[in-house]
Amino acid sequence: MNKIREMNKDIFQNNLLMTIKEIMLDKDVDVKKIRFKIIPIYEEKKSFNAIDDSMRLIALSEKNLGNRLLTLEETVRLVACNSPLVPIWINISLDEIDNNIIIFDFETSLRFRKPSLLRNGETGHPPFKAKI
Repeated sequence: MNKIREMNKDIFQNNLLMTIKEIMLDKDVDVKKIRFKIIPIYEEKKSFNAIDDSMRLIALSEKNLGNRLLTLEETVRLVACNSPLVPIWINISLDEIDNNIIIFDFETSLRFRKPSLLRNGETGHPPFKAKI
């Protein structure tokens, strides 16, 4: 399996868009109509470092996220703010299409790791996995 060597906000966004295309079966999707519901997943019995804790307690906290739906740009800016460290895995699934807005569930690990440790490399767009 190829280990990813680099991660920045552009690569993160491109990998997220590839995952969206996979879910939407390559239909053209207007990125302005995409929204994400970020769902942080706390993994029991996993070790967390200081960056993980700050992201969990501040950026990805319930108080900060609430039930907000974030645009593609807002999602990338928030989740990849510590790039090259990004969540070790992220599952993306279609939640609903409502008034031409396409809402995706963005289930994310709260463990932020360097590119070589990211999961879902076999998808071609780590750390993302399309849940169809």
